[in-house]
Amino acid sequence: MILFIVEGSKTEPRVYETIKRLYFRDEEDIICIFGSNIYGLYNRLKKYNADFDDIGNVANIVDVIREMDPKNAEVLKNIKLSSDIDQVFLFFDYDFQHAYHVQEQHPECSLEEILKEDDTRLKELLDFFNEETDMGKLYINYPMIESLKYTKQLPDADFHTYRTTLEECRSQFKKVAEEFSDYKAYKGILWDNAPDEIDELRRNWELLKQQNVMKANYICTLSYSMPTSKEDVSQQQVFAHQTNTYDKNKSIAILNSFPLFLYDYLK
Repeated sequence: MILFIVEGSKTEPRVYETIKRLYFRDEEDIICIFGSNIYGLYNRLKKYNADFDDIGNVANIVDVIREMDPKNAEVLKNIKLSSDIDQVFLFFDYDFQHAYHVQEQHPECSLEEILKEDDTRLKELLDFFNEETDMGKLYINYPMIESLKYTKQLPDADFHTYRTTLEECRSQFKKVAEEFSDYKAYKGILWDNAPDEIDELRRNWELLKQQNVMKANYICTLSYSMPTSKEDVSQQQVFAHQTNTYDKNKSIAILNSFPLFLYDYLK
């Protein structure tokens, strides 16, 4: 059994339904909605006394998810422990703009200080959730789920050049992504109960997978090509290179984690 834990209740379930229809039709799986951002996940785990330096003291992720929403409790009613599930995958947004929310509450802190602290927390989470058959594997969207449609007609030869800024993420990225995309409202990317479009959908997802994986390799190695090893584009590697390059102009490369998940998962 596979457990998918996603951040939001609007777009992410549609992405899940799409990749399930295209790639996981025969798998037994469950989707749960966390309903808060990645920092909410961090804080919730800390509430459960999770020690990120000692796996033995980890909170049970199933308990955390069950507590967040009564619907999750119903879905997980027959599952007691994470070990009852074969694989756990978590999908959350980087939430670049979170730094502004923190600064509103702590105006004495600079954005640089807040970004550094946020990244320290995310690194803890990535190191902690690094194995799907153990505690789970975490995937991060840069900057958010809307990065999935931030593309011109597939394949997009310029995809590796697309970046966004901290300021743009503050309030505009969702709008910018919709205006920029050749796939308005995810048309042609997400399943919309149109069986006659399934072939186009499958083709587009293969292209999305290819260009996001190649871009991840570009972020990590400066080569816009398929990586020689999956380890070259691991979530830890992508995160390290993303956060090491935005300090000067506070920008990050636009990248979606669902195509990367498919690249990792599918043999």
